[in-house]
Amino acid sequence: MRRKYHTRKLLVRGIFPGTLTALLLLTLTGCNNNPYPAGETAQSIIYSAISDDPKTLDPSIGYDVASSSIIDNIYPSYMQYNYLKRDPFVVELSLGAEEPKRERVAVTITEDGTTTTTEGERWTFRIKKGLRFQDDPCFPDGKGREILAADFLYTFRRLADPAVPCPIIQYFDDKVLGMAAYRAHNAALLKHQKPSDYTFPIRGLETDPDPYTFHITLSQPYPQLRYLMAMHFTTPLAHEAVERYGKELARHPVGSGAFVLAEYTPKGRIVLVKNPNFRADYYPTEGAPGDREAGLLEAAGQRLPLAEKIQLTIVREGITNWNLFLQGYQDFAGVSQENFQQVMSRAGQLSPEMTQRGLRLHSEVGLDIYYFAFNMDDPTFGGLSEPNRKLRQAISLAIDSQTLIDLLHQGLGQRAESLLPPGLFGYDAHFHNPYRQYDPSLTRAKQLLAEAGYPQGIDPKTGQRLTLFWDNALITPAGRVQIGLIARQIAALGIRLESRAWRYPVFQDRVDTGQFQFMNYGWVADYPDPENFVFLLYGPYKRPAANASNYNNPDYNRLFEQMRAMDDGPERLALIRQMREIAMQDCPWIYINHSESYGLTQPWLKNYKPHPIALDTMKYIGVDGAMRTHLQQKWNQPNYWLLLGIVLLVCLGSLPAVQVVRARHNRHVRRPSAGTV
Repeated sequence: MRRKYHTRKLLVRGIFPGTLTALLLLTLTGCNNNPYPAGETAQSIIYSAISDDPKTLDPSIGYDVASSSIIDNIYPSYMQYNYLKRDPFVVELSLGAEEPKRERVAVTITEDGTTTTTEGERWTFRIKKGLRFQDDPCFPDGKGREILAADFLYTFRRLADPAVPCPIIQYFDDKVLGMAAYRAHNAALLKHQKPSDYTFPIRGLETDPDPYTFHITLSQPYPQLRYLMAMHFTTPLAHEAVERYGKELARHPVGSGAFVLAEYTPKGRIVLVKNPNFRADYYPTEGAPGDREAGLLEAAGQRLPLAEKIQLTIVREGITNWNLFLQGYQDFAGVSQENFQQVMSRAGQLSPEMTQRGLRLHSEVGLDIYYFAFNMDDPTFGGLSEPNRKLRQAISLAIDSQTLIDLLHQGLGQRAESLLPPGLFGYDAHFHNPYRQYDPSLTRAKQLLAEAGYPQGIDPKTGQRLTLFWDNALITPAGRVQIGLIARQIAALGIRLESRAWRYPVFQDRVDTGQFQFMNYGWVADYPDPENFVFLLYGPYKRPAANASNYNNPDYNRLFEQMRAMDDGPERLALIRQMREIAMQDCPWIYINHSESYGLTQPWLKNYKPHPIALDTMKYIGVDGAMRTHLQQKWNQPNYWLLLGIVLLVCLGSLPAVQVVRARHNRHVRRPSAGTV
């Protein structure tokens, strides 16, 4: 009995010291917030984040930035952008063995039973020997085979397949000889639920006795084809991969680029690893002015890629990625409204706190345009009649771009006066659009509104205030601020603005199907040529192609068709300015801004330089894993005094409970009588 009593008393007395010991051990050993396996961050791995799963990894389909930033690192093309050079942008050989050759040729075109002869263009491409696809089970023995010219021609056939929703097919189908007939042939098969016929001839796609050479013949001169050969849409595709995986190619890419897909966990992460079959490719030995001083040529001549792995984590909330970046667990971070004050000083420089951490600030002026657009098919706000034109001009004068830039983008951005952004041929820094000069009194805007038949914003047919319905995807708190700002500006004109906010997929569908009166949108350059912007108002490219507003002015269309066939020069510049004048007067768009953005990188990343067009840039980035590990440990040291304080508070809080347990125990234990063993 005594032994039993003694044991129970030890248990009771041991509650407090045992708890203290356990909590101290947890304090000293359980303070590791590293989300990656031990030792992993010391390796040559680039850690980045994306906000959602990519829509597709199929190079014939993917068009959004999130998808393209992965596709372009897996699927290279004949050409690529020089990583460092700017102003002008330099397009250089990637898979190509030599610069493509252009020659003017006479071509015959038969349409509606009539045959005509016109001047076309024949391009000759020659690829490097020894290029190989990545290893994959679609090939015999799982070994990637050699890439041939026929693989490029197969790509073009797949782009033109009506069963494949290629978003840039309009760049080709009215230019490559025979492609329209090929599409019509396969569209008929698709209608009857038959498989596409890739053997149907396309006159403009020619093989050559040399298996590394192919030809593309166009019905018109088209200098921009050189840029298109730098896009992932024209990457060589292995027919074995398409035939084996079908629609699953969207999640099982088989390319020949610097990286291959090693893991894809939906809503989780995407991992790319170095492709052992990647061609001999090297870091540039020349750059833009200032690149050498910035250390961007320290890797000159080194074999690419510099990193062994890329890990993309899907992080939906920007604040979550920002916190991971501050802890050293992400290598990149954007500068947004939420963190701008923390990152930037009042002098417009990196804040002392960020400078002390060794972070690097990168600024980038985008080759882009952000705008509001009217639906030109709408009976009230669309059309080319003089009253409707004046109505749009009045609304344009009521929207203050600079206020939007200052309040919504921390002052970052440049007011847009026309379609073309800075850095492109045809951009005029001295041009001022008379319908984009904001006057707080709105004198001219109200005059135009009255001339349009809506004095003080009143519709004479109904006696009610004119209402403009605005479709958008601004469903966040910041988006609602923007809605309120625009609504107040247009209300000052006398017009009521009614916002219809949707989730982005719904909004995109409404734009694609023309279910809007007014909407806000943007365009980022596919390639650095003015054609890639002015075609946004080309009538034949109406939805589902690039012309989202369905603007269609025959004079503008005619000038565009002349301009796009020209190389840069005075004649082309004159046409661009005529088109600018027509679009300015018709006012299908309200130009808002060209973007300017800031980004941050960690001090252990090497050679990073943002590129406004190229997305295949991960191969140029290096990592100092030892520095990353050291700084992660430094930035994530646990505060032991705080943790010890918590432990003491827990222990002090448990004392009353210990005393109660002891009191209850003493009441229930019968003391042994004298002489009892």
